[in-house]
Amino acid sequence: MNQNNRLSVRKLVEFVLKKGSIDERYTGSAHTAIEGTKLHQKIQKEAGDNYQKEVFLKKELLINQRNYSIEGRADGVVEEKSGKYWVDEIKTSEIDFDLLPDNTLERFWGQLMCYGYMLAVEKELAEIELQLTYYETLNEKITRTRKKVSITELTSFFNHLVEQYEKWVIFNDNWRILRNQTLKQLDFPYGDYRSGQRELAVAVYKTILTEQNLYCEAPTGIGKTMSTLFPAVKSIGEEKAEKLFYLTAKTITRQVAEDAVEQMERNGAKLKSVTLTAKDKICFLDERKCDPEHCIFARGYYDRLNEALFEMLQQENHFTREIVENYARKYTLCPFELSLDISLWCDIIICDYNYLFDPIVYLKRFFNDEKNEYVFLIDEVHNLVDRSREMFSASLSEQKIITIYRELMKEDQKQRRVMNRLIKDFKSFRTNCGEVEFMTQSEPADLFLKHVVKFTENTKEWLLVNQQASSHSKMLELYFEALTYLKISEFYDERYVTYVHLVGKDVTIKQFCLNPSFLINQTLKRGKASVLFSATLSPINYFAQLLGGKEKPLMYQLPSPFKQEHQLLVIANYIDTRYQVRQASHQPIANALTTMVTQKKGNYLFFFPSYQYLESIYQEFVEKNPTVETVVQGRVMDEQQRELFLQKFKNRPESNLVGFCVLGGIFSEGIDLKGERLIGVAIVGVGLAQLNAEADLVQKYYQTENHEGYQFAYQIPGMNKVLQAAGRVIRSETDIGVVLLLDQRFNARRYRELFPEHWQQIESVNNDRELKSQLMRFWK
Repeated sequence: MNQNNRLSVRKLVEFVLKKGSIDERYTGSAHTAIEGTKLHQKIQKEAGDNYQKEVFLKKELLINQRNYSIEGRADGVVEEKSGKYWVDEIKTSEIDFDLLPDNTLERFWGQLMCYGYMLAVEKELAEIELQLTYYETLNEKITRTRKKVSITELTSFFNHLVEQYEKWVIFNDNWRILRNQTLKQLDFPYGDYRSGQRELAVAVYKTILTEQNLYCEAPTGIGKTMSTLFPAVKSIGEEKAEKLFYLTAKTITRQVAEDAVEQMERNGAKLKSVTLTAKDKICFLDERKCDPEHCIFARGYYDRLNEALFEMLQQENHFTREIVENYARKYTLCPFELSLDISLWCDIIICDYNYLFDPIVYLKRFFNDEKNEYVFLIDEVHNLVDRSREMFSASLSEQKIITIYRELMKEDQKQRRVMNRLIKDFKSFRTNCGEVEFMTQSEPADLFLKHVVKFTENTKEWLLVNQQASSHSKMLELYFEALTYLKISEFYDERYVTYVHLVGKDVTIKQFCLNPSFLINQTLKRGKASVLFSATLSPINYFAQLLGGKEKPLMYQLPSPFKQEHQLLVIANYIDTRYQVRQASHQPIANALTTMVTQKKGNYLFFFPSYQYLESIYQEFVEKNPTVETVVQGRVMDEQQRELFLQKFKNRPESNLVGFCVLGGIFSEGIDLKGERLIGVAIVGVGLAQLNAEADLVQKYYQTENHEGYQFAYQIPGMNKVLQAAGRVIRSETDIGVVLLLDQRFNARRYRELFPEHWQQIESVNNDRELKSQLMRFWK
């Protein structure tokens, strides 16, 4: 049977019966999914030999003239000697059974009623017994509740569920038929393909058909967004894929994806898409508190949800942030949760990496099941290496624990005791460090982990009882940090290291992921195919290895579609920016930058490895060029400030404008200044990060793994920042501009080997006079 014609019992019950409010005070669990499975297995094993585990049950029925199968697995089925049957459903939680909300119990029994109905029909039973087994993880208490239900009652209940869901099934059927018809007729939206576009589109389509992962470098100008979206959308129309996830690290790239989807709709495609915005950004409240006491948008959320969803599906196709917010205000619903709930009905989901990769916040509604027919398009994937290390690592700090501990009332003896145990652990870490500030070990801190488990178990109860306490919000934050630490400990293996870091009075312990490739690969298995692409993925073997590629990953590099003569690449071979001689470089760099801007009036961006270096050169440059307008990237800038910065870069400028920026920062990638909005970029240094403990750990790890520790930890990540910044210059076929590389190390073989194909025509100059000559020749 077609995957689209299968309905999960659990999802059916959740959708129809879920009522009440969003309440994050009762979410989060110290016991993990793995432990939950183990508890299920333990209870099943203790139930006896005639207890059949994980029994598959289904009911086939006709909806909208199509065959559907409603399916699920009962935790246990028992046939007694008398011929009677009973069905068992096991639930595990930290909440006391007597404190469970009525609607939670209603949904538990709803699942049981469905399984009971299916088994009764299959075995032709007049009645059946249902048992709910509830295991409280904090005290290991088991509550079993039984009741007999007749086939008449079961049939009535099941039919009522189906009737409630039927209009949604019919809507989805009709939508799918319309969508598929339009997608089969959809031609490439821009008519003719640009150079490289067709090749990329074909590669993406074949990757989906063969269910593989493709690592692709598609230089600026190819139109990689449409070249990847179009074939993926066509595969949805052919029902070779169920959903498409377009994942990226930056808001501006998500906007480009939205524009591409809307362009396909203008060309006749019928698609439903949603863009997910971070919870803190889209929240309507000044201070986010996701519980019904503090938030009207959380209170009664599920009572109003389905009415809002159905109107949205009938009236809209593209659920941007603005559209989601409009309906959220109309129905008084949490906009973040509304975007997640509407995503279940969408063909395309545009979102940040963390909704797939982050082990804490990933979209469990999509990825908790086994492999699905999903396609992942992962844009700007060069960012995923550092992001994945961050997502698969976790830390806890002493000072935060001490601060909350001091705020606790003296009568909170139990909570103070578990927190004091953690504080003692941190004191032990400090003692073990001795005179050094940084200490590592290959094994996890097992005793500390046990104490963290005790803390989370007790804190769960404390949070429920002390909701009015002044320290409640701080304790809740610490609780979730502790849960994250425990979750990350599940992944701990030889690709991890534990370190303790002393900074002033604080002590931090961190489980640091050195090599995220295995975890990335495991995550990608949640879908049928993935395309991981970027304009800068050189050397591609490095990125494929770090991003989950197997021994022989599928890799594809496209040439730049632009004429090389439109861009002048120059290495200032007389500039030395190494840290030990950096002070002496200020004046030579300022002179070279002055030479650059005086040869051609226009807009320029200068990139520096640090704010300190930027500020030093800025003073020198301004003294030499008092009439040149300058704008400086702030250390912290909100979206409005960023936009004001970029708005200064106008087409057809009447005078020079120079933006001073930090390499690897917010303006070195993801911005699109076409035409004369930008005619030149200067990059100071080779992009090396300052020596730091974590990068040193990565270097040591890869030196052991492949003898390329320095390249993997410092050189290649730095060069990628350079390539990204340089890519700001040529954005279209008509753009003309200069990239000036200010560091003699760029001429070294180890760096030239990292240059992309379209960087082969590069000039080298030995003084300002030669630089001026090259610039004059290019601009004449």
